[in-house]
Amino acid sequence: MLAPHIKKKVDELWNRFWAAGLTNPLVAVEQITYLLFLKRLEDIDRKRVERNLPSIYQRRDSDPEGLNPETCRWSYIRQSEKTNPRHLAEVVFPWLRTIDSRLTDQETDSELGGLDKRMADAYFQLDPNKGQVLGDAIDKIDQLFARAGDGSAAQDIMGDTFEYLLSEMATAGKNGQFRTPRHLIRFMVELLDPEPGDKIIDPAAGTGGFLFSAQQDLMRKYSAPENIRLEWDGTPHRIHGTAATQEQYAAIHSGANFVGLDNDRTMTRIGWMNLILHDIADPQLVQGDSLSKREGKAKLAELLTPESYRFVLANPPFTGTVDTADLEKDSVLFPRIGGGGKKKDDAITNKSELLFLWLMLDLLEIGGRCAVIIPEGVLFGNTDAHKRLRRELLTEHVVEGVISLPGGVFQPYTGVKTSILIFRKETRRDDKQTLTGQAPRSEYVWFYEIENDGFTLDAKRNARPGQANDLWDALVKFKTWLNEGRAGAERLEKTYWQPAFHTERWRQAQLRDSADQLTAAGHAFANQADSGMWDGQVWGIHELFLELPTDPKEAESQIIVRSKALIHDVMLGLYKPASTAALLEIGEKPSMSQDRRAIARKHLDKANTEIRREINACKPFFEDPDEANGWKLFQTAADEARCSAYDYCVDQLDHEKASPGSSGRGLQEFAREFAKLDGFDVVLRSLAIDQQTTIDSAKHWVIPVRQWLTNDDWQSADGKLQGSHDANGLVRPEYVRAMLDQGLYDDKGNLKDDLLDPDCIEARDWNLSAGQYKPFDFTQLKSDKSVVDLISELRETEQKIIGGLDKLLAMVEGQE
Repeated sequence: MLAPHIKKKVDELWNRFWAAGLTNPLVAVEQITYLLFLKRLEDIDRKRVERNLPSIYQRRDSDPEGLNPETCRWSYIRQSEKTNPRHLAEVVFPWLRTIDSRLTDQETDSELGGLDKRMADAYFQLDPNKGQVLGDAIDKIDQLFARAGDGSAAQDIMGDTFEYLLSEMATAGKNGQFRTPRHLIRFMVELLDPEPGDKIIDPAAGTGGFLFSAQQDLMRKYSAPENIRLEWDGTPHRIHGTAATQEQYAAIHSGANFVGLDNDRTMTRIGWMNLILHDIADPQLVQGDSLSKREGKAKLAELLTPESYRFVLANPPFTGTVDTADLEKDSVLFPRIGGGGKKKDDAITNKSELLFLWLMLDLLEIGGRCAVIIPEGVLFGNTDAHKRLRRELLTEHVVEGVISLPGGVFQPYTGVKTSILIFRKETRRDDKQTLTGQAPRSEYVWFYEIENDGFTLDAKRNARPGQANDLWDALVKFKTWLNEGRAGAERLEKTYWQPAFHTERWRQAQLRDSADQLTAAGHAFANQADSGMWDGQVWGIHELFLELPTDPKEAESQIIVRSKALIHDVMLGLYKPASTAALLEIGEKPSMSQDRRAIARKHLDKANTEIRREINACKPFFEDPDEANGWKLFQTAADEARCSAYDYCVDQLDHEKASPGSSGRGLQEFAREFAKLDGFDVVLRSLAIDQQTTIDSAKHWVIPVRQWLTNDDWQSADGKLQGSHDANGLVRPEYVRAMLDQGLYDDKGNLKDDLLDPDCIEARDWNLSAGQYKPFDFTQLKSDKSVVDLISELRETEQKIIGGLDKLLAMVEGQE
């Protein structure tokens, strides 16, 4: 999580580019990303040189005359050319467009091994006359990482900064690109639960959110639990992967395991840089239309090799259509219309959401799994393509679950109702069945209805940390369903699971502090130089200052209570000279009480100006006085102590006594104490989702795909068996074989009557919409009447309506 002061700088950076004329949000993000990448590039090159690889800033014979690559370093730009956009446009970016040619043939798996001409059309688009804008941007980027140095802290901040930039594209009127909410992505990754080395693909990758989130999940999985911190929405922190073996760690950071395609070149470049900034080496995120013809596109064909991925994670374009003339012609991949007409060899559909699902099935290896966000229409559409796709998913593969999402999760982009579909591949592409009526591999489907995802469902999508969030409950129940089947689902029907939540206050530990900007962190560092904590990372204040409790409010209370009396004494000391002067004046002549108090206030009021100056002189002890908690609390405590001491001195002088305070202690000591409270509050969740409550109605349900109706009249051929079901209510295998031999479907492909339960999935044209099967909850009926009485009333009402319609029809017929 970025600290508020860092978010503030990112917002200022964005606004500077915005005001400079880069009003297209994608272009603005791209230009800022280039600057972040240039800064990261120098760090990457330093590591390359340490591995005895040639520097990318080394002069080459093929370089244009006059080009000195050393002038393309971030450090050089910052020191010598930061207000010169022409230097970037005419020197740095022409060099950047040739950067992949500067790598050796042995670097195919290095940080930059996957450049592959990605920068060939990279151009700096800032107006050459906007030198001050560039200078401000470079300063702000340096300020972002000033505390973190060049280590892992800087790497984390850079990745988080990039994600924050992408999130800002959709806010403040920036009309951004479609972006899948990151908490939904993390939820989907956890549903699939990948392991190091598993190959993952997103065929509509955008900015690479699914891919880097999968990598983060792996890092979390292989980090020491006591070190991990999860924000309330699941955002992980301190995931260093220390529990992974060397091979596992390498696999987690290998770009070969994180593959993505997107049709938009700019989005692809941004996504690739996003993965680089998140420390994935040579990510395979390339430009290409996943649905288009692959002939002559070697890289596209390679990445889309059938049955080569363990997992697919995606949110493909909603309700789009494709040019079937450019569609890949593989008839095994995309089914054809068939039959004997002229269009028999045409693809069965041009709807992108259906074609992407067939592509995902094709990409999965046997046993591979997919979690994909789809528009609701895919689940209940009645075209031949819709029904054929659902039938294939259910009969030839295993649909593990359908998770219905609320209509507002993609606000402000769209209000389209969506669901998450999770399925496992069971049939090889060469073994696809063409006949109907075969026993479905999916016996049951688990449905869950998300009502609350942790954010408001309006266009603002405000966060609701710590409140009920169905995603956590769904995660527990889905994994129980996978492990225990229907028994597990029934066991958890009336339970609701959440993690525990608590609040911490975080701050970024500083590497160094100047003498005139001594902060609490610097003060502690002077005494704890060997603690190893002061590394530019983000820590809780209770970790930096071990005497403080974890809860920020308790920490505030502790310091306020501990300091209250002592600050009061300090204030008395600061008032002592004025108090002494007032006492002298009072002693010169007898005076009434009101005169003594007036003299006291006259002298003490003069002291107030100097005391307030001393309070403000403590401001440099705090991280960000305009936003920091500590400074505001210190101001309040100091002012309350000043007022209290003022009143005390007036009362003492009224009795012709001087202030007893000592000026030996100053406010700086207490400023350091209050500065320990600086930071920003974060709502965290526990690693375990183990807080259980009871609910009245189930949020999930399990529905059979094929369920046979009872047929008591059926007899086996030998006459030994009577009835379709045995004494335990289980359908007889002999009955099933007999019905399948006769055929479940007629010549036109229609399901025959009276064979299957009309409420099972197959009987409803393979409908997978969660709402179709949601059990009716009679407890929701708020009435004193019984269900039987209510049904009787409904029947009476129905008869009245029918009677009224009959009268209306008679009147109309009589008029005619």
